Amino acid sequence: MAKKTKGHRPETPTEKQIEKLEDLEKQTDDLIKEVGQIEDLSGLPNRDLLRVHEVADYLSKAESTIRLWIDHGYFITEKFRGSLWVTKQSVIDFRLKNRVNNDDN
Repeated sequence: MAKKTKGHRPETPTEKQIEKLEDLEKQTDDLIKEVGQIEDLSGLPNRDLLRVHEVADYLSKAESTIRLWIDHGYFITEKFRGSLWVTKQSVIDFRLKNRVNNDDN
C-alpha cells in the first residue's frame, strides 16, 4: 500500500490532458467497433474445421475455386479420415487480407 503524505493532493488535469483522454477513449471505441465487425465478418459455423462446400458457400464461390485456392496455399487444411477440412482461422485471415478499405479512397 502506498504511503500517504500529509497535505498532498493530486493535480487537476489540464484541458490538454482531458483532450488527450477523450481522443484515447474515441480510439478505443473505434477499435472495439472494428473488432466487433471482425467477429461479425465470420458468419461461419462455430467449429475450427470447415468442409470445402461450407467455405465455398461462405465466400460465394464454386467448390472447384476453393480447391484451386487450397492448392495455391491460400487456406490451411487438414486431412481427416479421407476428407479435406479447412481451418476457420485461415478463412477469416483470407477474408481480412483481401478486404478493400473504402476509407483509403
